[in-house]
Amino acid sequence: MHPYPSAANRPAAPRSPSGAVALALAAMLLAVPASATPTRHAALGAVDGLEDDASFFRWPGAARDHAGRVWVDSGIVEPGEGWTANGALPRTGPALALAWDGGRGWTAGFAAHVRAADADHVGLHRDGPGASFTWLLARTIGDVDVGATWRSASGGWTSDVDARDEFEHRRDDIGLGARLDLSGRAFLDLAGDVRRQVNRMQGPGDPPAWDAGESVSARSWSARARLFVELRPSAVLSLVAERLREDFTGPIAGEAWERDAALAHDNRLTRLEATLCHLPDPDRLLAATLSWARAATAHDAVAGAAAATGDEDVRALGLGLSAEQRLNWWLSLRASISMTDLTRRRTSGDGLGGLPERPVTAAAGLGLHLGAWGADLAVGNTGLPAPWRWLAGAPDRTPWLRATFHHDF
Repeated sequence: MHPYPSAANRPAAPRSPSGAVALALAAMLLAVPASATPTRHAALGAVDGLEDDASFFRWPGAARDHAGRVWVDSGIVEPGEGWTANGALPRTGPALALAWDGGRGWTAGFAAHVRAADADHVGLHRDGPGASFTWLLARTIGDVDVGATWRSASGGWTSDVDARDEFEHRRDDIGLGARLDLSGRAFLDLAGDVRRQVNRMQGPGDPPAWDAGESVSARSWSARARLFVELRPSAVLSLVAERLREDFTGPIAGEAWERDAALAHDNRLTRLEATLCHLPDPDRLLAATLSWARAATAHDAVAGAAAATGDEDVRALGLGLSAEQRLNWWLSLRASISMTDLTRRRTSGDGLGGLPERPVTAAAGLGLHLGAWGADLAVGNTGLPAPWRWLAGAPDRTPWLRATFHHDF
């Protein structure tokens, strides 16, 4: 069994003097699944430190190592609620993505997400409406793989009072990434995005009762890095660091919004993660992950608003375990469990409040490997995958289902 079947379809020539370190370590971390997808990622706890075929839009420098695959993903589906997240606005949905090797060091990719939040690497909120489309182009230059992405999203919310959009938005994210070998036992991924976002709010009625005009922000950005180090032939340590800022003006959700209900958001996230992977053989993977995150959300009402706003400070310290076992040529089993010490504090007009929580999350899944075709299935006990689930407070206590179908070419 080849540890990473799609590698057999690409030239084996090393990309650098270290002998394609990134590809070798990636093959180690992908040894068990041979079908890494968004569903497999969710079943293993959504850990950034596990190399995954589905992650190259988040880490564009990894695109060449994962070219030659197309997948269709269901998104997170809640029984009885579908994609609507407890009857509210849809926060997740289906997606399609593919990447192909164009030869001579070029790689291209494309992804379409029905819910833009599923492909958002800059925002802290998953309630933004609309779909997103992502284009990727990567190139090997000397010893470094570099990639660029353009992600475009647009949409709007419709009032319950009439059929006129009260809030519409457009945003464009430009991303850059690089993967480089540091030595014969380590490689580094770097990535970042900048965003231009345009929001417009207007009241109900035709003509609208009021129109706030366009609010333009170009101050949202993200930066992240991850380091993979081979400690010994059966162990890999990965370290991840992430920092982002989200800046925009948007409404407060409700049946009918008032102009004075608009808020200016200036939100920050800092996140650190360390994962130790043990791979005793190509058919087993065990991983332990320690993570820490802090999200500070600042909300300021637009001029003239009478309502008090408030700022949130969310801190999370988590410990997770992930495991995967390939039983035979066609079936793999996966599971993960994590516990997080979560503290939310909200500063408002009536003071500071918040209680610590210690939610336990779990997920399980299986992978079906049928030659060039495959499928991944997973179930879990929270509504949203890490790390985003902690940023708006405690996770939903609603179970979810997810499936991804893929084909290697």
